[in-house]
This record gives sequence, C-alpha cells and structure tokens, in this order.
Amino acid sequence: MALGTCIPRKNNRGQIITLVVITALLTTTLCIIRDVDRPFGGIIDVRPTAMTEVQRQATRDFLAHHTAADIPCDDKGNRRPV
Repeated sequence: MALGTCIPRKNNRGQIITLVVITALLTTTLCIIRDVDRPFGGIIDVRPTAMTEVQRQATRDFLAHHTAADIPCDDKGNRRPV
C-alpha cells in the first residue's frame, strides 16, 4: 500500500511493475489458500475415498462385536432414542 501511494508521477515504470507483480503474487497466494482450505471442491479436488474407507472399516469392526441395533445413530446421522 505504501508503494502504491508513493508512486511518482513521472518515470514510474519500475514502481508500477513492482506494484503489479506484488499484487499478482498476493492474489495468487490468497487463491491458493482458498482452494486448499476447501479440499473437496475447487481446482485442487481431493476425493473423500480414504475417509469413506475408514468409515466402512469402523462400521465393519463395530458390527463384528455388536448388532446393528447397538449403533448410536441412524443412517442419516441422527441420534437414536435411548
């Protein structure tokens, strides 16, 4: 911001190029942070296959020792009455 306010009126090509480069770098950084912050959508798209596999294994291990009626939540994730 200081660079933008201190640009001279004449012979300012170097300052304007520097300002444009810094602005482009900061904008790119913010876009990358935004995209990485949303891993299941955006340019960097990560599929939740590992999480789905962990859920399947956890359910399998639980059902090996309990019945399906012992699961504390229904298939929509709502808590079952006690």
